[in-house]
Amino acid sequence: MRLIDLDMLRKAGWPTWPCFPSVMHRSLRLNIAAGFFGMFWICAPLGAPLPLLMQAVEASSTQLGLLSAAWQAAMLAQIPAALFVERFSRRKPMWVTVTTLHRILWAAPAVVPWLWPNERSWWPVALIVALSLSNLLANLGTASWLSWMADIVPVDRAGRFWAVRQSVLSIGLVLGTAWYGWLMDRYSSGESVLGFQWVFALCSVFGILDIVVHSFVHEPPMEKAAESAPVLRRLAAPFETPGFLKLTLLMAFWTCSQSLVGYTLAMPGFFGMVHLRETFGASYSQASLIFISAALGGAFFSRILGPWMDRAGAVAVMTRLAVLTPLSMMAWWCASPGSVQIAGQAWPVAVVWMTVAASVQGALCTGALLCQFRLAQMFTSGSGRTVAMAVHWSIAGVGGAVGGIGGGWLKDVLQRGGYLCGSWHAFDVLVLLSVLLSWGAVVPLCRKLALPTEAETCGVT
Repeated sequence: MRLIDLDMLRKAGWPTWPCFPSVMHRSLRLNIAAGFFGMFWICAPLGAPLPLLMQAVEASSTQLGLLSAAWQAAMLAQIPAALFVERFSRRKPMWVTVTTLHRILWAAPAVVPWLWPNERSWWPVALIVALSLSNLLANLGTASWLSWMADIVPVDRAGRFWAVRQSVLSIGLVLGTAWYGWLMDRYSSGESVLGFQWVFALCSVFGILDIVVHSFVHEPPMEKAAESAPVLRRLAAPFETPGFLKLTLLMAFWTCSQSLVGYTLAMPGFFGMVHLRETFGASYSQASLIFISAALGGAFFSRILGPWMDRAGAVAVMTRLAVLTPLSMMAWWCASPGSVQIAGQAWPVAVVWMTVAASVQGALCTGALLCQFRLAQMFTSGSGRTVAMAVHWSIAGVGGAVGGIGGGWLKDVLQRGGYLCGSWHAFDVLVLLSVLLSWGAVVPLCRKLALPTEAETCGVT
């Protein structure tokens, strides 16, 4: 059996021998290089800088949850964008345009305090509006990128590719998080947000550099869906594949459970970062350590996960991760007050404990994210893939939005209403709900999920 089907490649628009290997490998290397620069962008919104900035400008937990939910709810924009882009043979032009605008808007936290220095009470609202618009623009291009990647990543090596990619990207996450943590501690103190301004200016620049590098990745011509097919028919087509609905609901519940504790795209942030700073007095750099630890855990585990996923199957791996991840989240219940001396400096015990625990949490959550990438590829086909990806990730995003808004609202209610007893904090309740949702909904759906045969794979023809 040939490792590479040349006829399939020709139909997909790929160059064939002898130039194919160099073009494919160059594109995959460029994808990884672009993603490395992108990590210097993504560690600002998903890591410590954004939640701690919102805390510094006195945003409420509800506002923090709203911002987290806006990230997830914006995924609904993928559906109209996918319907629009499938009218053309290429995805790259639209993707480059909307994502560049999206990354430019991430300079808003650097610009807003400079433009309106005396209107501090309005900063949270201005930031939520600007960054929500940015997330909307991002999702106008997300389905295009996902279907583009599904077309160029070799199916038989997809698990290994995503694992290697994640390992390299994790290095960028660690470097960016450490750098930004130092900037925040160095330049943001008291009422000053100068450190945050530096962080978000840099994250915007690196985010644009990510787009520039990725624009050189080869894009095979897109297999278009039938133009005569009604919109509702195209939206319903993915659900004709047995298991697509189960997979989508599974990931919606999973995303909801993760966003309850502030995890987005497998990385800790939002509620967890604020909890460390509010409850245990962690500095900006110390709170950033759990993000660095999670990134390192994801990097090491992904090298094991790729071959494991290719060998055992993404469904089996996802089932095990859905059982184990909630156990790792229970480590938050063991975080206790107090400090310990490390290298002559006082460190909160909770930071030390959660830095260790975050490596396991990051590894398991990263594994689940890579499984989702792999399963979404397996449950979609070339014809109508962009719309199918949009439908899947949009519904999963709605789950995340529910978790973000619900978590922020519940945290405010518990803190203000005096409903907490003993040594429990509002965040501990969110962890409990996350565990119950994972084991009560995600695990049963994983066990019922069966891969489709090639003849059953969805598509509008």
